[in-house]
Amino acid sequence: MNKLKSSPWDAVLFDYGRVLSYAPSREELLDFAAVTGVSEAVFFELYSNTRDHYDRGHADYREHWQRFAEAAEVQISHSTVERMVAMESDMWTRLNPEMLELAREIKSRGLKTAILSNMPFDLLAELRRKFDWLDEFDVQIWSCELGVIKPDAEIYHACLAALDCEAERALFFDDRPRNVEGARQIGIQAHVFESASQARAIVERGLNLS
Repeated sequence: MNKLKSSPWDAVLFDYGRVLSYAPSREELLDFAAVTGVSEAVFFELYSNTRDHYDRGHADYREHWQRFAEAAEVQISHSTVERMVAMESDMWTRLNPEMLELAREIKSRGLKTAILSNMPFDLLAELRRKFDWLDEFDVQIWSCELGVIKPDAEIYHACLAALDCEAERALFFDDRPRNVEGARQIGIQAHVFESASQARAIVERGLNLS
């Protein structure tokens, strides 16, 4: 189907974690925290705050978890790190089928689609091993391959350039408010992702389908 003339967008961009994939459950995260040997409060503070170097592709999983251990002031054995990597892979490779279906519908209407995600090399390799549907997206921008993470403006511009799309003609869904704000600052129409139904409603209103 040709792109609708009334469409306010030429492309729709999706974050991967907690958007195209399901979020880990609190129980899974608590089990993960227990394996690291740190308290829940320390784990939840450090889990995201120690990942920037990892997501930029400047560290492998061993270096990343060593940084985490140093920040948490604990010792994490090599065997425990291997277990943690396996657990993390399981937590972050569960597809949200409703969002993939939405992306496919968007593409069928003539709009381009992209994945724009902060992602380390180790986990990206797992995604590519498990998910052949990644290549259905016109553009994939992974922070580790670019060396830049959201919300740095450079990563959004790289995605737009690959799509040949102006910022104001792009729609973006991300679960993290700071990443949404970074996108909005360069003119992208961005929304904090809450659910597949919320995303679908935004798309259908924009395409005059509702």
